[in-house]
Amino acid sequence: MAKLNQQGRFEMTASVKRLFSYLLAYKSTIAIAVVAMLLSAATSSLIALLLGKLTDMGFYEKNPVVMWWAPAALVGIALVHGGATFTSSYLLQKISQSVLVQLRESMFRNVISWPARTYQRYTSGAVISKFVNEASNALGTAAEMVSTIVRDSLQIVALSCVLVYQNWKLTLVALIVGPLMALLLKWVTKRMRQYTTGFQQTLGDMTGIVQEAYEGQRIIKIYDGYETELARFSEVNERIRKFSLRAAKVSNAGTPLAQFITMSAVSIVVVVALAQAQAGILTMGEFITYLSALLLLMPPIRHLSALNGALARLSAAAESVFALMDEVAEESRSAKEFSRVQGNVRFEHVSLCYDETQKPALEDFTLDVKAGETIALVGSSGAGKTTLINLIPRFWEATAGRIYFDGTPIDEVSLKSLRAQIALVSQDVVLFDDTIAANIAYGAKDASRKDVEKAAEAACLMPFIQSLPMGLDTPVGEAGSKLSGGQKQRISIARALLKNAPILLLDEATSALDTESEKYIQRSLDELMKGRTTFVVAHRLTTIEGADRIVVMRDGRIQEVGKHSELLAKNGMYAHLYNIQFSSKFSSVQEKD
Repeated sequence: MAKLNQQGRFEMTASVKRLFSYLLAYKSTIAIAVVAMLLSAATSSLIALLLGKLTDMGFYEKNPVVMWWAPAALVGIALVHGGATFTSSYLLQKISQSVLVQLRESMFRNVISWPARTYQRYTSGAVISKFVNEASNALGTAAEMVSTIVRDSLQIVALSCVLVYQNWKLTLVALIVGPLMALLLKWVTKRMRQYTTGFQQTLGDMTGIVQEAYEGQRIIKIYDGYETELARFSEVNERIRKFSLRAAKVSNAGTPLAQFITMSAVSIVVVVALAQAQAGILTMGEFITYLSALLLLMPPIRHLSALNGALARLSAAAESVFALMDEVAEESRSAKEFSRVQGNVRFEHVSLCYDETQKPALEDFTLDVKAGETIALVGSSGAGKTTLINLIPRFWEATAGRIYFDGTPIDEVSLKSLRAQIALVSQDVVLFDDTIAANIAYGAKDASRKDVEKAAEAACLMPFIQSLPMGLDTPVGEAGSKLSGGQKQRISIARALLKNAPILLLDEATSALDTESEKYIQRSLDELMKGRTTFVVAHRLTTIEGADRIVVMRDGRIQEVGKHSELLAKNGMYAHLYNIQFSSKFSSVQEKD
């Protein structure tokens, strides 16, 4: 953080220095802003000198010319001062907004490249808060700090020179404010740092709660969770209020205390100045010049004293933003590229243990899959089926063992090239807030309109699409909110059809479909699976009866491998699962009859 050292001077942490390093790309614009600040500081000093000179010329010399050019001079100086202040502030804000765009793009690029384990450490609300609040706070505060530090410091130097030039003895008296001001700044900085960090963390919690409530509104309604959610929100809301009030208390106390210290010094200076005037050492004009410079010195001192709250906010926001940016992204580890694999996949003693768990989710998994084979993964919840699916495109990395594609180890090929060989249809359908056509063609930059229509036709979507006034150009809404579960699933299947990858991952691909739709989709999937290596996770065992091999899993290990008929004849775990499911289905039919 930005802090005071033992000598009472500001020291900036690595995060704050790193943030300011982004400003170096705009040196020319900063130079113009600094020139404007110099002009602003010079005009402040000129106002003090001019007031003293006018007093002597008007009251003692009684020069009539003063009546005409004095107002014009003061107005002219005020215009120059105002114009210079506006120019410097605007240019610095322009720079900060440009850096903010760059910073957010870097954050977003890193976030979408995180490995799966990193996503588990952050809530979506905390990440969104960093984009919306903390990044803009950091850059807005940085611009404010640069403007205040440079402009007001220049004004203090210029006005201090006037004070020393006019009366160095009075200036020595005024310096008693220094040590007291340093102690005050140290206290304000320490407290503001604590409260700002807590405020930002709690704001992320609030964002997460609001997002969860928005997305889970149906569950809240059906389970009467209004009071529960309101209680969660109220608790976080109250914490934000407390942090805000504490920060406001410290910040608001710092400014009047600084003013009190400054005014005390001014009062002492005035007493000494009056004594000098009575002794004939100080003229009225000199006194007016000195007092004007001293009073003009108060606003920049007040601004710098109030800057400690901004420094604390900047430090906390910068540390938070850079912590997110510095999270390690996925590593390819190799620049080797696949053109198009045949589809041979071999698993050699593959194991995976998730973070903070002792029991492996997958253990000693060995399987040799030939190109074009359909492998069905079967087992109860937690058996390791989806874990295996997530290892194939390297969403997760095996903690032991290795996976090979056409004989090439998975970690010896680039991630982009590896994932280009794979299409995925999962139970949790992801659609983007765009049109149906855009979601089907997502990632397929060269796909034509005709290609999109063919994929939609193969996924049994065209009858539905043709019933819409805007057809393929119909927006799906946020996360596909305007569509049914089955419609969303079919768009996901169409997207996989359009990609036409040699390896296909189907993770409960037909789970959201009704029986009639499932028949049509299964027919499309059967066509799609021809000539492709396919891994199927299916809860309904009747949908995988035609698989080349069925792998039955339990507690992350392979229990049985074989065709449907072979496993039934074996009368083992698969037969048990199949009989349970078949009996349940038969009972349901009898009840309906």
